[in-house]
Amino acid sequence: MLPVIEARAPGKLVIVGEYAVLCGAPGIAVAVNVPAIARLEPLPGPDSELRIPDTGECFGFRLDAGGAPRWLGKSPGALGLPLESCIATLAAHGLWPARLPACRIELDTAAFHRKDAAGQRSKLGLGSSAAVLVALMAVLLEHANAARPEQEELIALCCAAHRKLQGGSGSGIDVATAVAGGVISIAAGPDAAGPRTTPLDWPSGLHLLAIWSGNSASTPAMLARLQDYRARQADACAGHMTRLGEIAGQTLSAWQGADVPAVLAALDRYSTALQELDRDTDIGIWSGGHLAMSEIARTHGAVYKPSGAGGGDFGLALSASAPALAALAGDFTARGYHCLAAGFCAPGLAVSNNAQPR
Repeated sequence: MLPVIEARAPGKLVIVGEYAVLCGAPGIAVAVNVPAIARLEPLPGPDSELRIPDTGECFGFRLDAGGAPRWLGKSPGALGLPLESCIATLAAHGLWPARLPACRIELDTAAFHRKDAAGQRSKLGLGSSAAVLVALMAVLLEHANAARPEQEELIALCCAAHRKLQGGSGSGIDVATAVAGGVISIAAGPDAAGPRTTPLDWPSGLHLLAIWSGNSASTPAMLARLQDYRARQADACAGHMTRLGEIAGQTLSAWQGADVPAVLAALDRYSTALQELDRDTDIGIWSGGHLAMSEIARTHGAVYKPSGAGGGDFGLALSASAPALAALAGDFTARGYHCLAAGFCAPGLAVSNNAQPR
């Protein structure tokens, strides 16, 4: 049976702005053609279901008098947090009616995982929590017959729900990329409601390779270590953030001017500044394989940096030479690394209702 409502949202890679975006600096991110999918269809009777195809689990729930989910039997734990966060946020904004027909919701993030030769699954650090939350928010809005918010309003709504999900942390860059798609720059929004986004063109002659470190990382844990450092060394932390913010701004200016050599030089400086931050804070940005990956990239003349919080997940190698990057991809593959095959600049959130795109 075809789903009544389906939404797809892409993953993301952060090109520049890690950590500094938390202090109002600009950032650049690109959407990756790795989709999170939320599906919703009506059910007869009073009971609703949350299905997780990745794990084969199914959890029953009912909406209470206030419209919040109350789990029947086994609790989904963390698997239920996206639904709880989205409904709580919608209710707080007056967009969630107290009574709705029962439904079956599926949340599919299988594309964000990779199996090794032994069949072990690893979570790829491409922003799955943000992407699936954006897709879920879209189908819930449809189910509630709420008018689709404009893009910036939807980003703010999803950022509010995502902060609930992550205990109040996060810049919103992954949420904004999942909604907008393509390549975007972000800047801090008013009252921290959500980042302002601007679409960007990809500079001609700039080539990008994304390499999986083989290690999954916890962004909330690394942000907590940053907060601890800020509490202990406020002035030193501010100095790092100022330096990172300056370089992020230089990267954005060069990107907008399609000046590829300047983009590469600025990203190289940002990479060095992240190492200096990591040296002082012990956040672990350059752990999880990034130092070794950086050495491989530099033998091919490519600029290398972690993407996102670091500590594993993906690293980025960038070059003005397509042949050099192709040789680098072969070198990484020969050494057992996984180079991301998914396309970049993927479309943003897409919603269909009864198989009719909106």
